[in-house]
Amino acid sequence: MKTLEELTNTGKAKLLFDLFPEELPLFLEHLNNICIDLEERKEVLLKEWDNGFLSFHFWLALSNETLGILKRHKFNMMKSSTVFADQLFFSNTYMFVNDGIVKYAEHKNENNKFKIAVNLLYHP
Repeated sequence: MKTLEELTNTGKAKLLFDLFPEELPLFLEHLNNICIDLEERKEVLLKEWDNGFLSFHFWLALSNETLGILKRHKFNMMKSSTVFADQLFFSNTYMFVNDGIVKYAEHKNENNKFKIAVNLLYHP
């Protein structure tokens, strides 16, 4: 097994959902809802955007790309952490999805062990 420092984004995602397979469908639904909400509220969010690191348009593009991947591969992703990790963490969508995982764990999830695992993997 690789050390934490050696894990790639793909490896972290696969490990997380191998450890917590029951969370994968719930997270995918949450991620889908985030993408839809971002698209529906893009005008308002554009005015409120204050992230100096990424432009809102880039973030929206990542969201749209993520939504497209979900539409094409969600069924297979729910069955396989490998498909999930390979599809969503191969391109720049990893930034959007990692943010979604962290926020899902912080605000939507009630499984304390899952929260600890997310903290360990995504807040080294």
